[in-house]
Amino acid sequence: MHNAADLLSFSGIVCFLIAILHIVIIIVGPKAYRYFGAGEDISSLAERHSIIPPLLTVFIATVIAVFGLYAFSGAGKFARLPLLGPVLIVIGVIFSIRGLILPVQLYQLFKRPHQTETKEIFFSIITLLTGICTLYGTVLNWAFIFPS
Repeated sequence: MHNAADLLSFSGIVCFLIAILHIVIIIVGPKAYRYFGAGEDISSLAERHSIIPPLLTVFIATVIAVFGLYAFSGAGKFARLPLLGPVLIVIGVIFSIRGLILPVQLYQLFKRPHQTETKEIFFSIITLLTGICTLYGTVLNWAFIFPS
């Protein structure tokens, strides 16, 4: 898959799936917040039916959905969004940085296999792959994304 549109479309699909997952977390509630690593403070607030966890989660889902829109725009699936090139680079960097914790997680997996969350490794693989696809797709589609 070295087609820029395919790479950016993949990134857009992943972003929308992550955004949907965040909405599902709100629906499921405190157990989902805990499972996906939101932390005890947020999970406890969710147990007390505070508005803070859902508002924060909707905000995160919205930002990630906008990331998806930018990826699809960069793939040429619909109209160009403002600052398309710089935003795609920022999105790719954000996902890549999050995914770069993968080597540390793999080291921990081999050193302490019973103390390592394999789901965290999966999340890191997905985010790293999404970041790389976004950055590489942006480079391959440079003339479209950064018109002269």
